[in-house]
Amino acid sequence: MSYISKNTGAFVNARLTRKGRELLSIGQLNFSTFRLGDSEVDYTSLGPTYNIALQNVLKPKDQQPTIKTPIFPLTTSSTPDVSIPTLTPVAINNIIQAPEKGFFNYITGATPIEYTAYTNSNYVVQADTFIPVTGMSGTNTVDVLKGSDYVTGSAEPSVGDFMLVKMSNPDLTNNQDKGVVEINSPVPYLWYKVQSLSGTVSGDTLQVVLDRNLPDFSTSTSSNQAFTIFYPSSMSGATFDSGLYSGGSVWNMNNVWTSNIPGIDTSTYEGFEQYGSESFVGSKEYYGYTSEQQLTGDTTNINPFCDDIDSISIIHYSNSESCQNQPEQTYGQQFYVDTTISESPILKMPTLMWHRREFSGSGTGDMIGYNFVATGQTKGVTLNNNLTGIRYYDLVDPNTPTVSVGRIFPNLQTITIDNQELVAALSYKSNRNWTLPSLGYGLTTDVNGFFSQTQDVFVTYILSSTSGYTSGLHNQNISCILYNESPNDPCAPDASRKNIDITFPTGQLPYMVTSGGTGWYADTFELLVQRVPSGELPDPAGWRRIDYTSSINGHTPGTKIDPLNLESTTYTITESLYTNSGTTFNLDDYINIPEIGETEILQFGDEYFFYGNLDTKGNNTTYRTLFNFTIPPNQYNRSTNPTYLGSGQNIHISELGVYDSIGNLVAMGKFITPIEKTNVTTIILEVALDF
Repeated sequence: MSYISKNTGAFVNARLTRKGRELLSIGQLNFSTFRLGDSEVDYTSLGPTYNIALQNVLKPKDQQPTIKTPIFPLTTSSTPDVSIPTLTPVAINNIIQAPEKGFFNYITGATPIEYTAYTNSNYVVQADTFIPVTGMSGTNTVDVLKGSDYVTGSAEPSVGDFMLVKMSNPDLTNNQDKGVVEINSPVPYLWYKVQSLSGTVSGDTLQVVLDRNLPDFSTSTSSNQAFTIFYPSSMSGATFDSGLYSGGSVWNMNNVWTSNIPGIDTSTYEGFEQYGSESFVGSKEYYGYTSEQQLTGDTTNINPFCDDIDSISIIHYSNSESCQNQPEQTYGQQFYVDTTISESPILKMPTLMWHRREFSGSGTGDMIGYNFVATGQTKGVTLNNNLTGIRYYDLVDPNTPTVSVGRIFPNLQTITIDNQELVAALSYKSNRNWTLPSLGYGLTTDVNGFFSQTQDVFVTYILSSTSGYTSGLHNQNISCILYNESPNDPCAPDASRKNIDITFPTGQLPYMVTSGGTGWYADTFELLVQRVPSGELPDPAGWRRIDYTSSINGHTPGTKIDPLNLESTTYTITESLYTNSGTTFNLDDYINIPEIGETEILQFGDEYFFYGNLDTKGNNTTYRTLFNFTIPPNQYNRSTNPTYLGSGQNIHISELGVYDSIGNLVAMGKFITPIEKTNVTTIILEVALDF
């Protein structure tokens, strides 16, 4: 292995010496002079007609000795060293086709395209279980039954595991398959955490106690089943150091909050400081989401809350490195992004019901799942309103590329999601995998109106169901309403007080249904409102809920709400409704929220893995130091090799040494075969070192 193979593809073998690497490690490596040599050539022994090019040359080594017999540039030269011309760095980009990693695989040949969840022991604890819909009784205790394809001896669920429920309901008429995301059958995919359990899957006696209640279908006669999969929750710090995902099969996800969610009274319930991903608050700042108001870029808002970004999802690939898992070999040194040719990482969410699907050409929620990509030019995170070197591309819905939902940081190989509704849909605790549209509003003058010049108002809403089937987190895009704006009538003079007229955008509730069992439904609609002195932040425990269900045009209370009726109605917030009809909003009335000290109950921020796929290419940039040495015919004709004189042979160059400014041999190049030099030919030697 010490000699250069003459069959190798590279004509020159070059490397830094140990001394060169030592100097590089302390920032003192420089290239000053070069020296040619013929140390491994015997000109005499085989006679003047022997082809010296056949002689073998040793590979350059780490502790390479200096050139034994240098070739002097001129007969009058006192040293064999020649200054190196100015070097120009050469960047070489190598594109890596990384494997698509995540929890899903395409079902080959399926029409329409379907995803199947990986259900082997590299991904799941137990996959062959189900819950009869009639077994859901509105409590957090439920029997989980053994499936028909149960494998004897497979793993049993444990306390702390996550249970994913592919929800069914009595109205669902579509046939469902376990482990498969039927793209044309959108249903809720909801996460629960096992608090305690008894029995076993193998004995078909498993009963689990979950972090919150399931819906109540106990009076139904339906034979429908909700398929369940158990996933592990173990994770060390920010990385998968051990367990199923330590080999790098999936991507991590951490959802981090820096303010409390509306409806949380922190004297009773855990605040964001106790959320599971609170250790990522520094990352939220680093990515530009906390101290800098960057989501809207609106500097006209007086109330600082209007521009706050309360939460983000951070999607990253953090695993202990091993021989089997070396991230840079898989994904390179950065993501490959070239938006001019639509080359982008693709973030795939097969179980998402995205409310903006109507812009994709399908105005109805007949398909589930959505992808997000990068677009535009690179942008920079700001610090004190000045650009930093932290660069990113906008992450967008490809059908509405002007609407950013997050950021792709190619150099950091991470993705953030800052759309508050997407963060909610990705949260295990939110009890919904669908997103909700932002409200529209207008202001009307009224001498007895709801708020005055000295007040600000914040508004959002919650849609819930009596069965609890689709009672999830309220809308996270909170409307910040200031007195001095009148979107409906900007020319109207300010009055002493104003009312607020709330509307829904048209066509952005594609998955909200009244029949058929797919999508989601609601039978109660409430506005969540808080009025504060101008410039003050809303109090998480100070929100009031006002029931507007009976105000919906054409709606019969007690039945499922038709989204068309919801969208065709204007809902006015008045002083009387706020004061007399409003009641304190407590999120725990809709989702079981951990109280202080209940550290084992599933909480916002307890997410560990991204339940989707990332399809991306990697990019490695190698910097090449390229030496070009010109050897004129009238130079380098003086060899110090003792076999040269009288041999009848021309000089043959077998090596090239590069020296620093104080004479250290820092790099060595060896040629596959000694190069013959004549008195009539100019030789150009090219030696490259890649870093």
